[in-house]
Amino acid sequence: MKKFLPAILLSLAFTFMIVSQMVINGKELSASKVEKHKEKYSLFESEFSKLKVETTRGSELNLSKVDEPIIILNFWASWCQPCVREFGSLNQLLDKFPGKILVVGINNDTDDALKEIKKMEAKYGLKFESTSDVKNDLAAKLNITKIPSSIIYHKGKVLKFSDKEFNFMEENFVSELENILE
Repeated sequence: MKKFLPAILLSLAFTFMIVSQMVINGKELSASKVEKHKEKYSLFESEFSKLKVETTRGSELNLSKVDEPIIILNFWASWCQPCVREFGSLNQLLDKFPGKILVVGINNDTDDALKEIKKMEAKYGLKFESTSDVKNDLAAKLNITKIPSSIIYHKGKVLKFSDKEFNFMEENFVSELENILE
């Protein structure tokens, strides 16, 4: 029995580690996470060519006919502080890649949405146009359940999705865009 005790203890420790990791990671195998990720991206891409929005500045955008190779749909609301914190890096990104990136803000305010959008555009000097999604039609089509959320497309294909505050000037992200846009 003494010969097998270290092997038994090592096996028990290894089993404990595996079970702990499954509990910590939400009991979800990585393969199922990848499948959910693919489903979400597939939905985003299938809806891309159908998306047409009218902005608060009067532009009508049919996303499949836009010239810019990178399109960012940014879901936000005026009361959402993480959303507001993204505005600075979105403006910087547009300055860094003029004519290469189109940002469309999708506002989810429900009370006086147009007034709130205009107020935020002026207060933060937003360099992108927004559309009001008072009834959450766009959010529902794209299954967006929390804000801030951003879908970053490259020629209609999803490059990145974020459903939390994102720094659009993050070094790896900017480097990825530079490589794509060369």
